Amino acid sequence: MSNMIKTPEQALTIDTKTPYKNLRILFTTSKLPLSPLIKLVTWSKYSHIAIIINDKWVMHSDFNGVHIEPLEDLLGRSKTYMIAEYECIDSQAMIDEGIKLLGRPYDYGALIGILIRRIELQDDSKYVCSEFPAALAEFTNQAFFCTDYLHRITPQHWLMLPHIVLEIKQ
Repeated sequence: MSNMIKTPEQALTIDTKTPYKNLRILFTTSKLPLSPLIKLVTWSKYSHIAIIINDKWVMHSDFNGVHIEPLEDLLGRSKTYMIAEYECIDSQAMIDEGIKLLGRPYDYGALIGILIRRIELQDDSKYVCSEFPAALAEFTNQAFFCTDYLHRITPQHWLMLPHIVLEIKQ
């Protein structure tokens, strides 16, 4: 966890430019025991997603909050993964917007809300993994989802959108 970037100021010390025109999302299934529960509750093949910035860095929200970390660190904690590409207007704008949100906390209330189907537990200043890229798309006027439902986005919802699978490890 020492390579974790949790503030916009720390992000200035790494390369946050993306070479990708479209949004690249890494879907993972963790080796941790909570992963099967998340998959069950969200009806998804994967328990976590992250935005791939470039071949070295990912940005995501997990129990450590919104942060950037080395891609290889996240892959090292993953049992299975898939990289998918989503057509968008400006992936760099989404990454730049995400950098502004570094350090925001994880939304435990939303996780519970998804489990018990109570959306009012959502906190707009916090993020779960799958709503984080959806919020960034909305903030940069390139929404993938109806904005009324951003608080209910799960990894499965991302999988149901048109995408191209670039790599998969089962």
